[in-house]
Amino acid sequence: MQILNIPSTCNTPAVSFDPGGTLTIAGRSITTKAWSFYKPLFDWIEEYMKDPAPETILNLDFELLHVDSLVKVMDICKILSRLKKAGLRAEVYWYCEKEDEDMKDMAAMASELLKSIDVKEVIVETGAV
Repeated sequence: MQILNIPSTCNTPAVSFDPGGTLTIAGRSITTKAWSFYKPLFDWIEEYMKDPAPETILNLDFELLHVDSLVKVMDICKILSRLKKAGLRAEVYWYCEKEDEDMKDMAAMASELLKSIDVKEVIVETGAV
């Protein structure tokens, strides 16, 4: 299985999905075409799920996140929660700047809604992300 690398644009985040179990989405996700951007990520994850690493970590480090993108990110988390149900380790680390109340609220909401996977909010100093 190949590493999935997608560079960021002004409206879409950078993506780095490694079959070794480290998956990262970082930057702005404010595209109005969330499904077309996230489709290759879903395709990669579905293939990954056939032979996953013993430990899967999803790092989410958003500068901005549109609600359509939030829905897709939540869907990715739901898919990865199947790993935990299968007895493997799967966690989500949601990075938030200390001053970014909106992003902290989104991380908290994800943690509340996604009971089947651990969502850990990681607070970083403003400007350090």
